[in-house]
Amino acid sequence: WEPTQPGSSPANLVPRLGTHYSAMADAAEAHKSKTHREPAQLTQAECTEHAIGEKECGNAAFKAQDWNTAVGRYQEGLRYALYANGHHGEPLDEDTKQAAVALFSNCAAAHLKQGSPQFAVEVCTRALCLDMLNVKVYFRRAQAQLALGNHDHAIEDALRILDLEPENKEAEQLRLRAPQEVSNEPSSMMAHESGAFP
Repeated sequence: WEPTQPGSSPANLVPRLGTHYSAMADAAEAHKSKTHREPAQLTQAECTEHAIGEKECGNAAFKAQDWNTAVGRYQEGLRYALYANGHHGEPLDEDTKQAAVALFSNCAAAHLKQGSPQFAVEVCTRALCLDMLNVKVYFRRAQAQLALGNHDHAIEDALRILDLEPENKEAEQLRLRAPQEVSNEPSSMMAHESGAFP
């Protein structure tokens, strides 16, 4: 489970959530019960497995609205997933790359819940370095940019989503909302009233 899934309607998710939450909690508990070693002691496949376990623990914390724990678990998962690449320059295999992108994306969602949109932008940008076609990451970054008042950047990300998924309703709503928020900001109203804008 990953929060805020563009293109998914909540009504479609309701029947599956109870079963999915239970499986997620079981996976998190199984991961917590294992003996853990540092990434230098593991193969890349073992690091990826550990990273996925940390993602499950983070998802359980996210569901419990424990944003700090969720961020910490996602970051710990990233430490494992990216270890071989960062320390030995080894390229990431596809499974590890997918795990890292999911960890970055989920971390961004938790940062947004914490009210830390700048951190969300940063982790989304890192995720996009690994997967430039990930709609969910663009959506989260656009949300964060909007929260920061970076409306042009939010519109750029929304347009990128629409390039990838032309029928994406959430991206279209976000694209339309950004200019409205600009016109509602006190600074642009004051500038308009003072004659700075025609």
